[in-house]
Amino acid sequence: MLLKDESICSKGRATIDTLNGIFKRYEPHKKWLMYLKRIALAILMVLFLTGISSAADEFQYEEIWVHQGVFDLATGDRASAEKYTVKLHEINEEEDGFSATLLLYVDGEFQKSFFADDSLNNEFVHDKDLTVRTLSIDRTKVTLELYLHEYELVWIPSESRKLAVEDTTQVDNAIIKLLNVSDTIATIKVTIDGKTYVDEYETNAYKKYSDEILLRVRYIDRDSKEINLQPYQPGEPDFKIEINALGDQYSPNMPASFEIYLKNTGTIPARGITVTASSSSVQLDPVSYELAMLDTLKIHKIPVNLTLPETPEKENIVIDVNVDGYAYKGNNYQNSTTAQTIVEPYISIEKTIDTHLLTEEDKTKRKIIVEMVVYNNASIGHEVNIHDPIPSTFMPIGIESADWTVFIGAGRSENIRYKALPTVAGTYELGPAVASWYSQGETYDVVSDGAAVTIDVEGALLEVEKDVSLSDIYTGEEVDVTVTITNIGLIDVEVSFTEEIPAGFKFISGEKGWEGPLEAGDEKRLTYKVLAQEEGIIDLPPTMVSYTDEDDIQGTFRSNVEKLYVYSLEPAEINMESENIKNDNEPLSRGGHASFLLSAFATIAGILSIVPLIAYFYIRRSH
Repeated sequence: MLLKDESICSKGRATIDTLNGIFKRYEPHKKWLMYLKRIALAILMVLFLTGISSAADEFQYEEIWVHQGVFDLATGDRASAEKYTVKLHEINEEEDGFSATLLLYVDGEFQKSFFADDSLNNEFVHDKDLTVRTLSIDRTKVTLELYLHEYELVWIPSESRKLAVEDTTQVDNAIIKLLNVSDTIATIKVTIDGKTYVDEYETNAYKKYSDEILLRVRYIDRDSKEINLQPYQPGEPDFKIEINALGDQYSPNMPASFEIYLKNTGTIPARGITVTASSSSVQLDPVSYELAMLDTLKIHKIPVNLTLPETPEKENIVIDVNVDGYAYKGNNYQNSTTAQTIVEPYISIEKTIDTHLLTEEDKTKRKIIVEMVVYNNASIGHEVNIHDPIPSTFMPIGIESADWTVFIGAGRSENIRYKALPTVAGTYELGPAVASWYSQGETYDVVSDGAAVTIDVEGALLEVEKDVSLSDIYTGEEVDVTVTITNIGLIDVEVSFTEEIPAGFKFISGEKGWEGPLEAGDEKRLTYKVLAQEEGIIDLPPTMVSYTDEDDIQGTFRSNVEKLYVYSLEPAEINMESENIKNDNEPLSRGGHASFLLSAFATIAGILSIVPLIAYFYIRRSH
């Protein structure tokens, strides 16, 4: 039998009939009455649909047995569902298997005992409110599941369909066809699981065809012969799970925690929920959490504490969280998530560099201040070596070097502070400091956090390079010498230099000296020629470049040393070598050509005459 809201339908028809009678009485005023009729019909339609939607809520709920979970009970163990508790009293071994005696408690008070096995007597019902279903029994345990009788939302609307006569639609394994629309009646054929049903629907009528599908006709349009069909299907829970408030990194033996965020994003409540957290590297508390029910769109948060490992090396920590729950039918639903964090080594080092003194007007006061803090987060003390790799042109003040060895107690730290004076202008990159220590036969080290610090030291800084066009030459040959001066400092300077020509060479041409201004970033290049006059290995001395900066501070920069290898050849050797080359390249005469051709012909003829003789001896030998 199809169900519908009769009161709404009958009221709607009576009101429409009354209005039609009024409209006939005032038929001369058709134009205005037509507008009034449309407004009245619109109001009635709104009221009509409102009545339908309110009635629809009722049939979406059903009295059902709601699954409370699956339990493994050893003797003396208990399983609970709200006010009910089931306790395993004993397991009995019989000829055809095992049976069990269980005890039932309500609100903590004993009510009765009952017998169970995993065959005919596997289901026990108490007051039509609790069902205990035994799944299996062996020597050590009983596996059972509990159900409670409740009135709960079951049917959830899916996408509505608009059907004309002879149209067909499918919802899961149900095929639905609109056969006919006659006035206020729609005839629908439903085929499901090999069975066919033909039913007549009025507006707002509904019918349940199986545990998986229910249909309702929301509206019948008798003019266009169409209906609006609303399918309903059982709802499902769905879990959204996240790991929140977990830090990117932690130090050993420091407090750490995170939060499990659980939300039911499904359409019906989830029950018998178990949340488990695990990690191969850290201890978690709690590792398991149970929740009886989580309603639709409800959120539950679970705080979890971590006990971090004490490690000498950086360790990546993976945390897995799983949620497992059930719908009212006992269908299982799961989800999981993973998050990662890092546990730093128990020895760590921090380094900061203060450069504000580099702007002092008095260049003798320009220095950097370095501060380092070394932490020992281990449960025992350690001897730690600290090395700060400052540039070689920075001179530490008051200390011999930027290296220290200190003993740091458990859970304590050591502060180191020193100053360094830059002695040469330029741009420098100050890298991280390094702390190293020895533990259980291994040496470990860590570097301070943060990127390298780049600082500019003001002052004159020249780069002087000397190059030669040839390094291996003969006496009497010329060689080009090039001097390049580049101002790689941050200030302008006045530069002067004069090249020194070593013994064994003679200046030929070009510039061997220069004087003038050289701005920051500019370069000056000069080239001159010298003539090699004596053999030997001769060093071209470094170019000495003098400068004067804006503060009348003077200094000198020098270039590299170039080494030249000078060789000497005697005149007789040169003439003999030239004669040999001439003889080797002299062409043959006409007589020489004839002699060469005759000797070649004789050689070929001799070879050809031997071939028949070799063939004769080969044939004879084979016979």
